[in-house]
Amino acid sequence: MLPEYFEFTLPTKVLYGVGILGNIKASLAMFGPRRALLVTDEILVNAGPVDKVKAGFKDSNIDIAAIFDKVPPNSTIKTVQDCAALAKKKKCDLIIAIGGGSVIDTAKVANLLLVKGGKLEDHMGAYLLAKDEALLPAIFIPTTAGTGSEVTKVAVIADPDQDVKLPFTEDQFLPQLAILDPAVTASMPGRLTAYTGMDALTHAIEAYVDKEWSPASDALALHAIRLISDNILQACAHPEDLQARGAMLVGSFLAGVAFSHSMVGMAHGIAHALGGVYHLPHGLANAIVLPEVMQYNLEAQLERFADIAMAMGISFPQLVSESQSLLKSDHMDLISKVVNRADFDALKHWVQDQSLKARGLAARALGSLGFVDHWFRRQAAEAAVAKVRTLNRQLAHLTQMPLDLAGAGVKDNLAKLDQVVTTALEDGAMLYNPVEPSREDIAAILKTVLITKSRPLAVSPEDLQPSAQRRPDRQMQDVFENTQMVYDVLAGFYEQLKAHPTIGPSLQKTNLCVQFVYQNPSATITIDASHDGLGIHRGAYDGRQPEVTMTMNADFAHKFWHGKANLLTALTRRQVVAKGNVPKTIKLLPILKPAFELYPQYLRDKGLDHLVMP
Repeated sequence: MLPEYFEFTLPTKVLYGVGILGNIKASLAMFGPRRALLVTDEILVNAGPVDKVKAGFKDSNIDIAAIFDKVPPNSTIKTVQDCAALAKKKKCDLIIAIGGGSVIDTAKVANLLLVKGGKLEDHMGAYLLAKDEALLPAIFIPTTAGTGSEVTKVAVIADPDQDVKLPFTEDQFLPQLAILDPAVTASMPGRLTAYTGMDALTHAIEAYVDKEWSPASDALALHAIRLISDNILQACAHPEDLQARGAMLVGSFLAGVAFSHSMVGMAHGIAHALGGVYHLPHGLANAIVLPEVMQYNLEAQLERFADIAMAMGISFPQLVSESQSLLKSDHMDLISKVVNRADFDALKHWVQDQSLKARGLAARALGSLGFVDHWFRRQAAEAAVAKVRTLNRQLAHLTQMPLDLAGAGVKDNLAKLDQVVTTALEDGAMLYNPVEPSREDIAAILKTVLITKSRPLAVSPEDLQPSAQRRPDRQMQDVFENTQMVYDVLAGFYEQLKAHPTIGPSLQKTNLCVQFVYQNPSATITIDASHDGLGIHRGAYDGRQPEVTMTMNADFAHKFWHGKANLLTALTRRQVVAKGNVPKTIKLLPILKPAFELYPQYLRDKGLDHLVMP
């Protein structure tokens, strides 16, 4: 079933990769010469990520003319005004933001204020800009995996005088470029990792169950749920694991795109109110209220919560133990009276079969037992709520994340309950919740999460992904000392391939002429499989015109011949620049695949064991 209408757009170019900030020059060329304002906070200035950004932009045509580093954890009206004033003073025409949601939201709204002028409050609302109105181009670099603000149309700025958060929504908030580099998230403390990760999970879950769902947002939300639930514990327990960090960063990005199109719901409405009235960290407030809101919405979106359970790794066989106990209980007398004996036996056979793992197969097996199927789906949906509760408890064990409002800093026994409820009801997110909430419902949820009996839960090794399976390849830099060494090693290896009994003849049959232009250090090697035989030529080549010329760093070639570099990805990232008939060259890859095993041994035979990559 499809919704009556939906839209989907993502004009932002997104770059992902560990350490990618060091290789973005080609992606910056589209902006032309610019004077940029860099928006960040003092912690990131001192921690190092800002230096990485400055280094990445150093040789580009973008000059970082000013740095605004006074963004607090919850950005305020004054923060935005000061940021816009600095950009205007320094005549900046591009905005760069590196930081979490508060930093990126500050950059968005400061950009709006800089272009439109006037008072900030005049621009509060949704889609006030005309379609043809433009803001300054922007580049966003998230350092937390939570808000997804780098790819959302929304921003939230605090008004501390009124104890509220001001919402802004504009299509023009989307940046031209978002850079996702897990390396800049590695210094994020465990508790912040937990807060922001649960914020991203809340985005994804609410995007999937809200009223304005669409096929596109559904797909993104479910994959985000899978990535986040699979990796959040590992990212907190092993902050150095850049594969887990990367999964969280991508999960946050996908959840951000999803909720930009389907919006969020009641959990966010309450969390925004708690942030405005009690100044609770947004991610923490979401984590605390999320399971209660899921339970509240369960009946309205039972099927969708069952889908969420699947995405979180909960499959029907995990519910079989409960089903088997039900089969052995007196309750089965009731079921046997409702369904005929044949169907009852079919059900019993199914729940005892541990091999059924696919949701579709399970649904078909129970197709004739409608109310029993509904029971199973309810168990899956309830399991999704239980899974989130368990995640919270495990994160509390790993990071000392509070599990209730009292632990989070609400010390007045919710004396401002009416104010929180009123603020939540007025929040735009409430419009998209699958169930229209009442004052009494919101108050009941807040009272439930004020003080809970939940306790931290130890994390078992099975709950964490093995680090050995995630560890990225060790990088090697400056492998070749000089040009002569490039010729000795790489050209020598090509001579060995030429003499190989299967690779050599296969290359000869291609009749290709391919030239490799290496940099750092410089060298040129041409492989010519013309009618005169397979030739390996060093330096300038006066023979046949190469059909393809490939330019790359010599270090990349070293990694490629170890079988640890993807040529297609390298072309996309501009690590390799190819001129000529590239598809013909790509067809060489199957021929060259056996060479990946030969290269390490070739290095050992030359006494270069230290250059062999693990």
